[in-house]
Amino acid sequence: MAIDLRQLFADRQQQLAAQLSLARHHIGHPGDKGAVSETEWLELLRSFLPSRYCVDKATVIDSCGSTSESIDLVVYDRHHSPLVFEQGGFRYIPAEAVYAVLEVKQSLDAGHVAYAAGKAASVRRLHRTSAAVTDIRGATPIKPPIPILAGLLTTNVGWARDNATEQLLRHVEQLDAEHLLQLVCAADSQAFEISRNERGTQVQASARDNSLVFFLLSFLQRLQQLGTVAPIDFSAYKAAL
Repeated sequence: MAIDLRQLFADRQQQLAAQLSLARHHIGHPGDKGAVSETEWLELLRSFLPSRYCVDKATVIDSCGSTSESIDLVVYDRHHSPLVFEQGGFRYIPAEAVYAVLEVKQSLDAGHVAYAAGKAASVRRLHRTSAAVTDIRGATPIKPPIPILAGLLTTNVGWARDNATEQLLRHVEQLDAEHLLQLVCAADSQAFEISRNERGTQVQASARDNSLVFFLLSFLQRLQQLGTVAPIDFSAYKAAL
């Protein structure tokens, strides 16, 4: 029996979009609306991503004692980098463990693109260590830290929908590598995947009826291409004792 993947994805899209729209339609206070939106996106990613990935709101730290800004959603590893500290409701994650950082806002616009880019840079500029590990083959070479993905998640598009792709490109092509966003999703409108190579910056947009599925599959593909984070050098953190 064949399955209609297009219809399956369309049904899943409607389900996810309905969940995320609850905060926008039924909660009036901006702070409360933002908190609920963060929780909805958090639960969505936790339910969709493979179990090897953890997702939490957190601040990222490094072995030199530097910290990032507070990040709405950090996708991170607990296998090679298990140092996750919790204190009074705050979670601190070592920079070595981070796969991706995502900011959550209600609307996709120029200000929020710049805001998310700044948050990404505050993580990417942190110092990351790497250490050799031993497996069945013996000691492995030291692996360089992986690139950290960054994105912006919103409910709707603040620009006119017929030129949202052009508007987004205009703002992200000005970003340097430290600030660059790779994934942007407006749940009830469109999702965008951003790439940069020798030809410049390109933005690929989803159809308007599959933004969430496009974002999630693009995110999975990007994570797959990254591989696994480099093992943390615990001696660097011991030196801070």
